[in-house]
Amino acid sequence: MEIITGYLNQAKLSGTIKKIVGESWLGDEIRVPKSRGRWDMAFHRGSGTVVIEYDGPTHYQDPLKIGMDIKKDAIAHGLGYVLIRFPYWIQLDTVTLKHYFQLDAKIKTDFPHGFITTKFFPASFCEMGVERFSKELESLPRTVNTAVLNSLRDRARDRGIEFVMPRSLRYLIT
Repeated sequence: MEIITGYLNQAKLSGTIKKIVGESWLGDEIRVPKSRGRWDMAFHRGSGTVVIEYDGPTHYQDPLKIGMDIKKDAIAHGLGYVLIRFPYWIQLDTVTLKHYFQLDAKIKTDFPHGFITTKFFPASFCEMGVERFSKELESLPRTVNTAVLNSLRDRARDRGIEFVMPRSLRYLIT
């Protein structure tokens, strides 16, 4: 069993996936062909390649960053790669490992899903980031979705709903 302590970051995600996939690991900072960009990490699965992006707050706040993500996604799909975008507000556990990576391993974390310690809430996302967040939230397994929404309810009580959720998504936590 893999144990992740504290808040997940790109290095912890990379280290854990690397341990699980072993020799199939391709590395970190994989160059994107015909681009100056890089994918955060990658591994082989079967006869294909899986590229992973750990998306921190700027992937939801900065329209230019989101535009670069769209280009990198298109390149990955054009190459036949499987692309996984792992959001900063989700933790890696057994459920999310299966959901995102289609990998089976026991992973325990001591940090909950959601917006627990971050100061970057959906209210600070740009319009494109709000759309991305909404789609990602909808696609999550029910237990993870519920944990994220509960964290947003808690933050809204602490800080005020207008500082946590954009108007278009407030219905999710009220």
